[in-house]
Amino acid sequence: MQLKKIDISGFKSFATKTTIEFNEGVTAVVGPNGSGKSNIIEAIRWVMGEQSAKSLRGGKMNDIIFAGSDSRKPVNIAEVTLVLENEDHFLPLDFSEVSITRRLHRSGDSEYYINKKPCRLKDIVDLFMDSGLGKESFSIISQGKVESVFNSKPEDRRAIFEEAAGVLKYKTKKKKAEQKLLETKDNLNRVQDILYELESQVEPLKIQSTMAKDYLQQKEQLKDVEISLTAVEIQQYQQELAEKSNQKAAYDMQLAEMKQQSDKLEADLLNLRKAKRTFSEKSDSYQEQLMEAVQKMEQLEGKKNVLKERDKHTQENKEKALQSKQQLQHQIEHTTNQLEETIKNKTAKEKEKKELDKALKNIKKERELLSGNQKQMEDHLRDEYIEWMQQETSLKNEQTFLKKSASQFELRNAKSMTSKQSLADEVKELTETSAVQTTQLKQVQQEIAEKLLQFQEKQALLQTIKKDRESKESQLYDAMRIVQQAKAKRDSLKELSDDYTGFYQGVREVLKQKERLGGIVGAVTELIEVPKNLELAIDIALGAAGQHIVVEDDTSGRRAIQYLKQKHSGRATFLPLTAIKARFLPTAIQTQAQSIAGYVGVGSEVIQYSDAVKNVLQNLLGTTLIAENLESANRLAKHFQYKYRVVSLEGDVMNAGGSMTGGSNKQSNRGSLLSRKNELQSLKEQIQKMDELMHQKEVDIRALKQSEKKEEQAMYELRTVGEQKRLEEQELKSKANYITEEIHRLTRELKAQEYEESAAQQEADETTKRLKEIEVELAAVKEKMAVLTQQMAMVSSQNEEKELRKNQLTEQYQLLITQSATLQEYLNGLAKEEQRLSNTVDELSRELAALENQLEATTLYDGDHQLTQKELEESLVQLKEDKKTIEEALKVNRQKLRKTEEDIDSLDQQVSTKHNQQQAVREQKSIVEVAMNRLDVAIETRLMILSEDYGLTYEAAAANYVIEISLEEAKRKVKLLKKGIEELGTVNLAAIEEYERVNERYTFLAEQKADLEEAKNSLFETMDEMDAEVIKRFSELFEAIQSKFTLVFQQLFGGGTAELKLTDPSNMLTTGIEIIAQPPGKKLQQLSLLSGGERSLTAIALLFSILLVRPVPFCILDEVEAALDEANVVRFGRYLRRFEKDTQFIVITHRKGTMQEADGLYGVTMQESGVSKIVSVRLEELEAVPVNK
Repeated sequence: MQLKKIDISGFKSFATKTTIEFNEGVTAVVGPNGSGKSNIIEAIRWVMGEQSAKSLRGGKMNDIIFAGSDSRKPVNIAEVTLVLENEDHFLPLDFSEVSITRRLHRSGDSEYYINKKPCRLKDIVDLFMDSGLGKESFSIISQGKVESVFNSKPEDRRAIFEEAAGVLKYKTKKKKAEQKLLETKDNLNRVQDILYELESQVEPLKIQSTMAKDYLQQKEQLKDVEISLTAVEIQQYQQELAEKSNQKAAYDMQLAEMKQQSDKLEADLLNLRKAKRTFSEKSDSYQEQLMEAVQKMEQLEGKKNVLKERDKHTQENKEKALQSKQQLQHQIEHTTNQLEETIKNKTAKEKEKKELDKALKNIKKERELLSGNQKQMEDHLRDEYIEWMQQETSLKNEQTFLKKSASQFELRNAKSMTSKQSLADEVKELTETSAVQTTQLKQVQQEIAEKLLQFQEKQALLQTIKKDRESKESQLYDAMRIVQQAKAKRDSLKELSDDYTGFYQGVREVLKQKERLGGIVGAVTELIEVPKNLELAIDIALGAAGQHIVVEDDTSGRRAIQYLKQKHSGRATFLPLTAIKARFLPTAIQTQAQSIAGYVGVGSEVIQYSDAVKNVLQNLLGTTLIAENLESANRLAKHFQYKYRVVSLEGDVMNAGGSMTGGSNKQSNRGSLLSRKNELQSLKEQIQKMDELMHQKEVDIRALKQSEKKEEQAMYELRTVGEQKRLEEQELKSKANYITEEIHRLTRELKAQEYEESAAQQEADETTKRLKEIEVELAAVKEKMAVLTQQMAMVSSQNEEKELRKNQLTEQYQLLITQSATLQEYLNGLAKEEQRLSNTVDELSRELAALENQLEATTLYDGDHQLTQKELEESLVQLKEDKKTIEEALKVNRQKLRKTEEDIDSLDQQVSTKHNQQQAVREQKSIVEVAMNRLDVAIETRLMILSEDYGLTYEAAAANYVIEISLEEAKRKVKLLKKGIEELGTVNLAAIEEYERVNERYTFLAEQKADLEEAKNSLFETMDEMDAEVIKRFSELFEAIQSKFTLVFQQLFGGGTAELKLTDPSNMLTTGIEIIAQPPGKKLQQLSLLSGGERSLTAIALLFSILLVRPVPFCILDEVEAALDEANVVRFGRYLRRFEKDTQFIVITHRKGTMQEADGLYGVTMQESGVSKIVSVRLEELEAVPVNK
């Protein structure tokens, strides 16, 4: 066999799948430190079964999974597959090739495969056991293993030789045998203890079993007679029950008729309540409609007042407009007359100017004739002078006219300023008034909003109160029904309880006469308080003892028994307080029980009772354990070896001795005395709780009705205040609208005044500017005229005579010229006045047209206003009619609502009366039902006796158990049998089964004891055989290795001597092994005293010695020659070659000498950080590389 290849994936630094194939001979694995070379060896060890993470240089097993690097993510699975060639069947498998796979998930789950078939880790370990390839063998030497050989204790060093000797499987078998021997001894001791205990039980149980069989025989006879008597009693009770049933049916019919009538009344009452709700909703609706109508009327009244106020202002504006129209018409007429006078005057002046111009032309012509050349100059100067004089006159006339116009502008401006200030003051006053009214309006509107919000809140609160009241009334009615039902049931149960129904006849008679008899404390079930969840368990645990009567002393019990005998009223069991002793479970038993799952407690400790009857209850239940269910009861009973009775909460029983009782009846525990007592108490508490609830509901309903009235009154007050605020709001809105319109009108007038003032100011500015220009022009004209006067004086002196006429003509001409200029200036003024008057007429005409449009709009508004006023009046009339209609409807609806409420009260009384009648019938029926219940209980009790005690139905009992003797004889026979049974005393019925069980178990355990003793002897023999085989194999191997070790040591060291010594030759099973070595030139000494290189070479010599004696298919060495010098490395490498035929070597090395001896070479690199990579190197290529490279 040899190692063929290994596949590594996700193991330590091998992130991806890596395959390494191994050939025969020596394969060397080289690479720098930290590249992952040793991970290959650890992968081989791991797949072969290594379980120690520490041995694999890890803290936990998950550390072998590739944890990721800078460039790679971690993987979740580590997997290694080792492929072995098995042609020689070195491994005990019928395969020529064997693959072993081990896989580890990061979750911790592991998988193992042999030839791809799942297996266990143990299968892999066993496969290599004693093959020389195990984890303790010297065939796989990891780093540091060489040092551990000479650093370990001699006893620890022995493991290497045992692996080589192949004795591990014998030692393993011995360990298993030792473990089995311990178990066998334990079992034998336990069986002996049990047998000792059973021996003390068998004989007493045998006696008890005989007595129990006698008891059962008499009990069987008693059973036959009692069954027959019970069947006869059931028949009699059934006849009575049939009669009572007929009476109940009659009452049921009567109640059905009453219920039908009551249902009809309640249906009518429900309809009336629905009608009441409808009328209430209608009232609310009418109230809302009425409020809406009032609000609309308020709105229309407000609009009416606004229109009225607006009409008043419109008439005032109309009157002002008419006055303004008359004024404008008068101004237009006056201005038009002025314009006509101006045009007429202008026409006359133009005619006069034409005549002047003609006279001037004649005078000018004459002057030209008088003047010569010299005169021409003089005339030219005079003409020029005249022109400048005319211009001066024209400028002075214009100046005079403009000054007059400026005076008029100032007067008009002063008047406009006064009017403008008056308008501004009026607008300011109205604006201030508007601001005050706006504040008042906002305040009123805020108050209205607050009142409306308060009204809505009150309305919502009222609805909530109504719903709450209706809910409380509904809850009150439900509580009343529950109380009626609970009281009926309570009365029925109380009657049963007072009559002691359900108790045996004798018990019932004694309890009824307990005051007369004296000393009667009560029945057991009457004296205890049992939690609801424990009713069934305690009822079963007590059984018939629940009806036992507790008495003060023996005398009281005898007196009660005497009474029963005299009255022939049956039998009863009495428990005298002075005689009954308490029974307890030992404290240790209770402590043990508390540690067992499902344990509830001891029967006497989970219930409540007075100290006076403490001994009685502890006697009855002091040794009974309570468990949660049958499983936990079984567990408790088994733990205490069936010595005590255990009862589950479901009523199942584990009897002392091991028998089990369980099952279920249709009636369950509903009719038991304990449940009836608890139910009666529960009904009392329920009725008390419901009475308190009803009282509280009635108080709540009264309070809610008062709250309703209070909220309705508050809503009415809020509605009244709201209506007043609405009227106040409408009045303020009307005044605000009038003031707003008046402010708009005055603002328009103010803007018109400002426009006229602006135009007048512009005209005044132009006039002032022109006056300044005229002054400048007059100065220039006067200067020019002075120059011309000088020139003319010079020319005049030359021809005075001619000048005389000329002067005369000139004077005339000058006069005419002056007149002409004055007339022309006057004409110019008339033209401007004409233009001004024409513009004034146009402006006044436009104002008149605007006033006429305003008057026309006012006339149209009057028509529309009259129409709107009419519509408002009609709407108000209609709303008043609607309001009246709604008020009438509201009044009628309220009358209907009151009538409905009266009908509801009347029907409530009828329903109450009918319920009282029904209650009376129910009470009669209840009496019958109580009697029927009593008969039912009697029948049920006897049926229960037949069912539970005898496992029979009534039909089967009546058919199979027929009384062949008279009833009297049957009763006497019952008494005799009971007396005989009583004389037997307390009988352990379980003793029969217990004796059979114990006897059978005793026999079985006796046989088991014999088998265990035989097995113990057999195990001792097996262990002796294993020890002998181990000693034999170990001794033979040690002697063979000892002889080879000396030889190999001398060959490796070139001389010297070495030996192996046993530390304790007398004990070959545990002896250790010392290694003594004497290298050449040194003394013989222990291995620990040698140098590092000498110790390593010595350890290598030991390895080679083992291989010579016990060759292995392959051997893995991890830097074992690291401490050797070069010469010894070469010697080591050459020595490897001696084993290459039988052993395949995989060597992790850094040493050149070892590499030179290798047949194959693998390089391990870490080109990528944290990830190992395998590089295969052919030796031929390696040899071709120069040494210096």
